[in-house]
Amino acid sequence: MSGDPRIEQWRDRLQRVTYPVLAGEFIRYRDDPSDEVIGAVVREAALEGDEAGAALRRILDEPTIETLRLFGMRRTLQGRRRASLGALGEAMGGFALVSPLEEVPWESWLKAALFVGRSLGADATTVAESFRALSDGDGDARLDVAVDSMPRVTTLAQCHLAEVSTTYGAGFVETFVFRGSATIGMFGAPNRLGDHVVTFDPATNLAQLAASVADAFDASGLTTTPLGQDQLAATSFSLSVAGSYLTTTGCLGCVAEDANNAASFNLVVAELPDGVDVEALATAANEIADQRALAGAQRLIVLSAVPDFNGGDQLDVDLGPYVQVAADVLAGPVARSG
Repeated sequence: MSGDPRIEQWRDRLQRVTYPVLAGEFIRYRDDPSDEVIGAVVREAALEGDEAGAALRRILDEPTIETLRLFGMRRTLQGRRRASLGALGEAMGGFALVSPLEEVPWESWLKAALFVGRSLGADATTVAESFRALSDGDGDARLDVAVDSMPRVTTLAQCHLAEVSTTYGAGFVETFVFRGSATIGMFGAPNRLGDHVVTFDPATNLAQLAASVADAFDASGLTTTPLGQDQLAATSFSLSVAGSYLTTTGCLGCVAEDANNAASFNLVVAELPDGVDVEALATAANEIADQRALAGAQRLIVLSAVPDFNGGDQLDVDLGPYVQVAADVLAGPVARSG
C-alpha cells in the first residue's frame, strides 16, 4: 500500500492535530476536539486492516506518534469516565499505531484499557481486537503477552495507575516505576534488581486538594502545567534527612508559570503518613531560600522557585501572595471534605 493517497491523507490529518499542554492532564481532565479527529482516522484505518496500519506507521513522524500515544491514554480515561467500550477500542487502535513497539505503554495504559474493558463486562481478547486490526506480527506477539497476563491483574494499581475523583470527575494518576538494572552476582551470574514503584494511596482526597490549589493559581493569573505524581525531595527540608525523598502516601505536583515576568515555581501537594510532624517539615522548608511551605492535618504544600539552569540571572519570585492563595484553599471546605 506504499504511496496510497488515502494513507497519506490519514497522515496529513494526524499531523495537523496539535494537542494543548493541558491535554496531558489526567486529574483535571478536559475534553478536546482533537480526540474526535484522531478517533476518526483510527476507525477508518482499522476498517482497512493491518496492512493499512503498517503503511501508516511507516510514514508517521515522531511528534505524530507522540500525539497518538497521548490519544490512546486520553481514550483510556474516557472509556472509564463514559463506560465506553468504543473509546477503549479507539485507545487500543491508537496504541497499535505507535512505533517502535517499545514506545507503547504496555505495562500501564494499554493494560489499563484492558482492565477497564473487563470492568465493563468485556474480556481482554475482545478489547484487544481493535489493536490487532492495525497491528502486525511483532505487535500481535507483544499484545498476546499483555492479554495473557490479565488474569493476574486484579487492581488498577498493577497497571501503574491510581484512580482519583475530583470536581472534574474520574481521573488517573500514573505512578512512577523505577526499573531495576542488571548487576553481576556473587558467582558471576547476572542479577536484576527489583523494580521500585512509588505508590499513590492517600487517606484523604489529595487529588482534589491539588486540583483546587492549581485552579486557584490559574484564577490568580498564573498558568499551571498538568498535575502528576511527584516526590518530596529531602533537600527541600534538610540535608540531614535520611534518603533522597521523604516517604509519602501521595504526592502530586505541577509548575506554575507567570507569563508577565517569565518566572515560575514548582507546586507540590503531599500527604504524609500518620506520625510524621508535618508542621516541623513546613518550618524546615521555610528556612530554605526561594521556598515557602504550609501544612494542614497530614498534608503539606510546598512552593519553590524554579532555578535558572541556563546560567542567567535568577528571577525573583514573590511567593508570598501564592502561599496565601494556597492557604485559603487548605483552610476551605474542599480541603476539609477531602
